[in-house]
Amino acid sequence: MDKKTVLSLWKKVAGIITDEITTNDEFSNRMGLVFEDYLAKMNSVNYETVNTKSKRGNRRNPAKVNPFDLLEQGVEVLKAGLDPLDIEELKDIIAENGMDTAKLAMKWKNRSRLINHIIDTTQRRYLRGEAFWNAGVEKSSDNE
Repeated sequence: MDKKTVLSLWKKVAGIITDEITTNDEFSNRMGLVFEDYLAKMNSVNYETVNTKSKRGNRRNPAKVNPFDLLEQGVEVLKAGLDPLDIEELKDIIAENGMDTAKLAMKWKNRSRLINHIIDTTQRRYLRGEAFWNAGVEKSSDNE
């Protein structure tokens, strides 16, 4: 069938449905229920999709703690903040902060290994560039 034929047939079917909706109250109510059910289903699916799923299906939950904020208070505070978390929550921290570029830590099942990885990576990143900051401080103290 060509495009014009399909379009003319569709217009005839749509005209028949339109006439039936305007003249037959039972048919009109049944059609309305079909649309209401469909809209309710679509709204619930869209609501669930927007609120429970992230942009990509393979994203993890947001991290419960920020290891860098805890590290500013000390390594012991960081360790104490990580201790009550379960394995999945620790992996959320690793994923959110990009601490596992090789995707090896996501396979680990040992909590202490994950905690040590988070502490080590956080300390390494926290101290990155410290040589440049210290160099400026020492230079200013030498001038005095």
